[in-house]
Amino acid sequence: MNVIWDNVLAQPIFIALVFGAVAYVFSRVFPLIGKVLALAAGGWVIALGTRAVSCAPAEFPSLLQFNLGKVVLNVQFSVTYLGSLVAIGAAVFTILVAVYSFRLMAREYWEGKFYAYLIWAMAGACIVGWAANFFVLLIGWELVTLMLFLMINQGRAGSQNGAAKTYGMLGFADACLLMAIVLMFSLPTLPGKALHNLAIPLVHSPISLADSGWLGYTIYGLLLIAAFAKAGAIPLHTWIPAAAADAPVSVMAYLPAAVDKLLGIYLLARVSLDLFRPDAAMQVILMSIGAVTIISAVFMAMIQHNLKRLLAFHSVSQVGYMVLGIGTGTAVGIIGGLFHMVNNAIYKSNLFLMSGVVGKAAGTDEIEDMGGLARRLPITFICGAISAAAISGVPPFNGFVSKWLVYQGALSLHSGFGTAVLVAAVFGSALTLASFVKVLYSAFLSRPPADAKMSEGAGESFWTVLPMIVLAGACIVLGLYPQLITGKVLTPGIVPWKVGVQGAIEYLGGTLTTGGVGVWNPIVALGLILIGIIGGLILLGIGKMGKKVRIVRPFLAGEIGLTPSGRLDDRFRFPGTSFYETVSRLPVLRTLLSHGQRGAMDPYHWSGRFGSTIVALLRAQHTGLICLYVAWCIIGFVTVVIYLMITSGVN
Repeated sequence: MNVIWDNVLAQPIFIALVFGAVAYVFSRVFPLIGKVLALAAGGWVIALGTRAVSCAPAEFPSLLQFNLGKVVLNVQFSVTYLGSLVAIGAAVFTILVAVYSFRLMAREYWEGKFYAYLIWAMAGACIVGWAANFFVLLIGWELVTLMLFLMINQGRAGSQNGAAKTYGMLGFADACLLMAIVLMFSLPTLPGKALHNLAIPLVHSPISLADSGWLGYTIYGLLLIAAFAKAGAIPLHTWIPAAAADAPVSVMAYLPAAVDKLLGIYLLARVSLDLFRPDAAMQVILMSIGAVTIISAVFMAMIQHNLKRLLAFHSVSQVGYMVLGIGTGTAVGIIGGLFHMVNNAIYKSNLFLMSGVVGKAAGTDEIEDMGGLARRLPITFICGAISAAAISGVPPFNGFVSKWLVYQGALSLHSGFGTAVLVAAVFGSALTLASFVKVLYSAFLSRPPADAKMSEGAGESFWTVLPMIVLAGACIVLGLYPQLITGKVLTPGIVPWKVGVQGAIEYLGGTLTTGGVGVWNPIVALGLILIGIIGGLILLGIGKMGKKVRIVRPFLAGEIGLTPSGRLDDRFRFPGTSFYETVSRLPVLRTLLSHGQRGAMDPYHWSGRFGSTIVALLRAQHTGLICLYVAWCIIGFVTVVIYLMITSGVN
């Protein structure tokens, strides 16, 4: 016990595991314990994790070492800037989601269990972030996957299907991670590898992927599958929209929107910076996956009518910027991709929290059935608008800065391909903004349906708006002062990878420069934006002076668009879902989106069809004739004997 208690990284992880167990035991009789323990565990991780960062990078002594014959399992933690960012970030989101759930999940039958799962998921994220080797990382990785399955499974009717799909896809990806770790022992050029020792370090001098042969490419590919599935990059993204429809909004705001993104991109960064050095061909593949993810997912988001599914596809689209930034192989692009990882977790979590309040107030998650909520939910509207602007890359919010850095990374390649992916990324931001114009108009600004009623007990409360205010404030602060993350965490976090990173991004008098490629001053930009807004309002006011506005009843095609009670007739109501129907009707795009809706890009769907075919073929062989079974046994026995004779050299 002293070994654990004296370790500044092991202590909060151990406390979180114990607190989760206590919360689970008392989940039915006293769920308040779970609420208190979730806040305490999150605070403990933040306090000790922040203290540990001061000595980064550093490796702590081994906690446990298991000798299983010739194989050694070593449990060891190390503190790095990137890993601590993941662990502390998970703790921050644990506290915010726990506070948000005080009101929204009150009196749910599994309320107590939710806080236990929340604490355990945070513990798993901390294990991943502070793991010194792949064996320890795998333990935390699996713990987070299990908690995600259990939390999604507790949603409303239909959530079990989303949970099964999530566990199936992430389980396959986790198996790829395990296989990659096993294959690492056959890679002779891997630094720090000890024979029969599973303590393969996460951080060391990277080896060239081109020099590692087919085995290196295989290991790297398996690791990419694990990272892409966890983060949600195309085509391993489909578990996120499937889970979003019926999973509790607190779960979506915590894991798929925030923590899973941190873990997936963290693994991608580790294997691309500290394990292998990707060659030019692999960088092109990564950037291509990023660009396709951006465009494909944002088009799918534009045609969604369900708010949570729309946010799920946008969550997938934003992963493309992270993959694209890391794929550039430039210091600016990598920092931009990692910064976007942080920013996306902030505003995407906030948007899911917004959807929970809006959905409860409107009594539905269908966008076309919402409307008029800006007056009822003013704080939710403001926080949602800030997060929508941030995800759309509108200055001066944080999403713009990280996207701008990714753009600079693509431009610094000085190639036609870099320009092409840059155009795709900018186009994706424009479509994202268009999509959220639809969301904000439909939910908050449009006229509500004639039969719309405020759900009982719905509305804003201190517990639901406090996390949204914090996250919206973070969007503003990190947009105006990006150096709080890029300068103090990300730049020193990747300095060991490449000489010269320190000068890739510089801050002079509040101005951000990227090695002579671009210049950005958030404060000056904010001032110019405010001047433009104020000037526009002044001109609008001047234009209305002395003019009277005549208000008449809606009149269309010979009919008055009002009901006898004076409300707008729903036949004359145009919800935001009709904004972009033209896009879904374009000849080529219509076919692609239709196939996408039916699961054409869904590996889970493919495997289901392929697996069903195999099962049907096997079932057809079960005729009930014993002689046929005996014949198959003889054929199998003869095949095995022939194989053994060939491999043993017997002629």
